[in-house]
Amino acid sequence: MNANKVLSRRYFYQIMNGMNEQVAHEILSDDFVFTLPTHPEPFHGPDGFFGLVKMLHDSFPDFYLNPQEMVAGGDWVVTRWKGGGTHTGGPLLTVKGNVEATGKFFEVDGITWHTIKDGKITESVGHEDTLGLLLQLGILPSDNVPEQIDLEHNQTLATRYFEEIMNQGNLDVFEEILDPNFAFIIPTQPEPIAGFPAFKNFVLYLRNAFPDIKFTIMRQTGEGNKVATRWNIEGTHLGEFLGAAPTGNHVKDFGIDIFTIKNGKIFSVHVNENDFGLMQQLGAIPS
Repeated sequence: MNANKVLSRRYFYQIMNGMNEQVAHEILSDDFVFTLPTHPEPFHGPDGFFGLVKMLHDSFPDFYLNPQEMVAGGDWVVTRWKGGGTHTGGPLLTVKGNVEATGKFFEVDGITWHTIKDGKITESVGHEDTLGLLLQLGILPSDNVPEQIDLEHNQTLATRYFEEIMNQGNLDVFEEILDPNFAFIIPTQPEPIAGFPAFKNFVLYLRNAFPDIKFTIMRQTGEGNKVATRWNIEGTHLGEFLGAAPTGNHVKDFGIDIFTIKNGKIFSVHVNENDFGLMQQLGAIPS
């Protein structure tokens, strides 16, 4: 594990999320500098920076910054993160002045560039989607008409995805229920499967490996433009799958999907399943 990445993770999880002032003094240098394009003046030292952290948590009691990926080289660690919170606390200091609590939730993307020397973070340069933050909190007016949320329609889309595409192998419904920029994300694939042709190939590959595959929805819920589904599958392993030669074994697996709906169609599916248990059933991993 890269030691600089460890420091950067502590910065996000223990300082930004955990509000641990002791850790701030432990891993930030005395001459630490934090800059953000939307703040005219930098924040200096652990104490100056921690004042910003406290302000954020006072404004957003559920505030978080969660790293998504890290790139480390030399004295630098660059982290892409997602951050958000619900504005139910004190005023938020912004480029538009102090903004009283709006009660609204926001989530934006950002990137932080850390400089690390002698085991301490000496500089943190942040960039974030400030425009998105201000729009989501209602601080800036939006000319866009908010998309109407139809939870029943969204859950119906997720159900059709399992029954018609995954169980029946009906590729003709792609254009009806999937967005043209649809993406399928699962840990067993190194990159997202993006677009209709790539996803069609994946569905055919899955159904060749398990011709009788059947997904059963165990529970399902939705909020906003998201639908979450817990499912189980059963099928007979009759074709190559993830490097495992056909075994004839009858397998069972469980997983959870989160669907994102955009303009009335499924825009993306994030999948996580018991892949370790599945590979054990295929004999690829000793029981």
